[in-house]
Amino acid sequence: MNMNLKNTKKTFASEINRALHDSLEADSNVVVGGQLVKYGVAGLTTGLYDKFKNQFITYSVSESLMNSSAMGLALAGKRVVMIHVRIDFLASGMCALVNHVPIWYKKGLKMPITYICQVGKGMGQGAQHSKDLTSWFQNFEGWTVKIPETPQQAFDMLQESIKGDKPVMYVIHRELFDLPEGKKITINKEIKLCGASQEHESDFYGAEFISAKSKLIK
Repeated sequence: MNMNLKNTKKTFASEINRALHDSLEADSNVVVGGQLVKYGVAGLTTGLYDKFKNQFITYSVSESLMNSSAMGLALAGKRVVMIHVRIDFLASGMCALVNHVPIWYKKGLKMPITYICQVGKGMGQGAQHSKDLTSWFQNFEGWTVKIPETPQQAFDMLQESIKGDKPVMYVIHRELFDLPEGKKITINKEIKLCGASQEHESDFYGAEFISAKSKLIK
């Protein structure tokens, strides 16, 4: 267990961190990649790079490289966790996610890849950083989609995904990161162009969300 987290309150982010720590420690074939993984990624990988440097890959801003190299690493026997700071950015590297990863899995090859993708909605981001593309993958054969709604689910689902042999889109919502309790996540069947700048939050999320957010900040 990550000793840094042993005596702290369990939150969504800390449980993801714990799941990554335990997986990296238990299996040297587990690798974590992404653009900001060296620097913590909002607490998801805090403290892990220094302990597991040989199991981390820091990428430049190149989603196509991230997604396609995850497949190559998996074919080479690694269990890959690829972290995207925004799920919107998957659209910059969709070829591997559409034409290769799910197809080779359906053909019978093991594809132990977990793409951790953050939905930025709810944290004052603009429309380019706050769309939720989850329903694309829920309706795409060959993909398994996991959407944790509590800290315990965040831990259990991530460990299960890493240990499995199929490609998983593990979708996390930024508004949950610091919460110790759960929240029901609703996935729209259509992709909304949900501009999430602060001036638009009330229109998109309603007065109840704005009120809850202000209380959380206080």
